[in-house]
Amino acid sequence: MGFGFVEIGTVTPKPQYGNPKPRVHRIESKESLLNSLGFPNDGVEIIKKRLEITRDECIGINIGPNKDTKFQHLINDYLTCYDEIYQYCDFITINISSPNTPELRDLHNPIEFKKIIDALLARRAELEYRPRIFIKFSPDESFETYKQLIEVINDSEIDGVIVTNTTNNLTIKKKLNIDNLAGGVSGRLLQKTSNEILKIVEANLSKEKIIVAVGGVYDVDSYNEKIDLGADLVQIYTGLIYEGPDLVKRILKNGKQISSNS
Repeated sequence: MGFGFVEIGTVTPKPQYGNPKPRVHRIESKESLLNSLGFPNDGVEIIKKRLEITRDECIGINIGPNKDTKFQHLINDYLTCYDEIYQYCDFITINISSPNTPELRDLHNPIEFKKIIDALLARRAELEYRPRIFIKFSPDESFETYKQLIEVINDSEIDGVIVTNTTNNLTIKKKLNIDNLAGGVSGRLLQKTSNEILKIVEANLSKEKIIVAVGGVYDVDSYNEKIDLGADLVQIYTGLIYEGPDLVKRILKNGKQISSNS
């Protein structure tokens, strides 16, 4: 299809079904989705076996806690996943931003945030193979929160930031009469918000760090805008559903070249 890399996940320590179905809804008039997946996956042990036969690909692995893990034990879930899969990927994404796992977004508190990244960086330092580590931000925090988190990242060996996860913005959801449904919105409706946060990240993140942009990429122009705003890498999710797999080739043919610091 033309992708340069694939990010899988979110992977949790134990298998979990995810939230009750239906958990994905199309918002066709806005070329967007509402999803409340809740990290459905087969658990890190089974996924590890699949990764053993795909190591030649460029792969990122998104990791997170199980839904029933108590807040004070979230670090252990991240470390468990890291220990099992770190050697099978090029980068690991620390998911602190899904709106579908209770209390997860509380990790945007700078104190709790630092605990998580310090623990993961310490573990990485103990091991010979060291994949890059990215943090995936929520799009629903205050500008001050982003600046505080970026300050922590700049003072650490975290390699980069992914901007952003889906939005749980109630103003957006009320306008669409979906505020009664759980889940985060992706696609065109996320584009403006995600790009505003991308601007903040680009302005404040140390230049040696990597910025991965995602949210509202559905054509060449929306891809180019991410590059113009400072993205080193770009991911696509909802755009594939509405535009089909040919979207990737159109972007590669007509989009701007990335000048990556990676």
